[in-house]
Amino acid sequence: MNFSAEEIYSMYGQYDTFVTLEFQYNSDEYNRFGNRLMGVFLYTLEERKQYEEILESEQIPRTDTKIKFSPSSIEKLNAENIELLDRYGIQASTINVISSFNGPRKNRFAEKGTKEIPNQITIQAPKIDGWQELNRLRFGFLNSIYKSKKPFTPNQEIEYWGLRTHLGLGLDLEDFSNIKNRDAEFLKKVRLVELDCKFQELSIEEEQIQEFAKLKVENIFYKKDIVDNEIKKSGDNINLVTENFKTQIEELRKCCYSFEEDIIGFGKIPIYLSFERFVHIYARHVAETQIGERFSGEKTVFQYKFDDIKYLLKMVVETVSDEIQSHFEQNPELPFRRIGKRAVYIDGHYYRLVIEPNGSIQDFHPYNINEE
Repeated sequence: MNFSAEEIYSMYGQYDTFVTLEFQYNSDEYNRFGNRLMGVFLYTLEERKQYEEILESEQIPRTDTKIKFSPSSIEKLNAENIELLDRYGIQASTINVISSFNGPRKNRFAEKGTKEIPNQITIQAPKIDGWQELNRLRFGFLNSIYKSKKPFTPNQEIEYWGLRTHLGLGLDLEDFSNIKNRDAEFLKKVRLVELDCKFQELSIEEEQIQEFAKLKVENIFYKKDIVDNEIKKSGDNINLVTENFKTQIEELRKCCYSFEEDIIGFGKIPIYLSFERFVHIYARHVAETQIGERFSGEKTVFQYKFDDIKYLLKMVVETVSDEIQSHFEQNPELPFRRIGKRAVYIDGHYYRLVIEPNGSIQDFHPYNINEE
């Protein structure tokens, strides 16, 4: 055979190198995928650890095993063949030629310390003429979702009705009348959005200021309770936890109070991060805000800067976006899971990802961390 599994990992796999494969004539891979196939070799966390150990040994074997493969998006493969490559892979001995660009290569899996997400681009947002224009733009976006009959996230729904009330649009229509039958907590959140818009635009009336302040304080205390409950889970002695993790708790509160909800992925089912799960992820898996001795030093801490975590989550969700939407189309009542050997691989790390049927991210953290 031209390439063993170990040689493929050594030359291409460990670097996540984009390659073009040429198969032996009339082999199973040739007959199924054609003469050539472009993409990247895939490995589970355990496989990478095993190959890293083998490369350190004096005698490196030459074995013929199947290696999983992620085909390029320009390859015209059906869903069955894409799944076959993802779950089972390509027999090493059927590969005649491997081609790749001769560029700089890094083993991101073995890299230690805090990483930076590569190839980030800063895009200048268009200038907006004040809060009135911004609120109308927000409503226009949400109204397009409403008219298309696509589902809202919980916060999007609250914002839609709050903005529509504030702008006085369609208040005499049946759908608006039906909203009044919703529960008191929902209506209070809608009212807060409405009054917040008036406050931003300096159009709030004097008699509304007290109501606005009351609702704002209630929202702050709600968030404080969520954060405090997460802190309580961090150790048996809450006073000791509070004393030993002052800096982390301060950072956690600071980042949480400005957070409402973040849209992570778009599709028929929008994927979003709720406030409650945001607090959990940052309190358990982010170094700057990780709280509690029982979690400190875990191997599930992100190896990225604090400000990069949400962007990283979006990268992971985007990688499996089609798979997520396909799953919920076929299994609308079951959570989407990529865990264990099926963890999502991005930039040298394997991530556990669990999404509820309503699109809420339930769990997200790395499996491996390389410490200094």
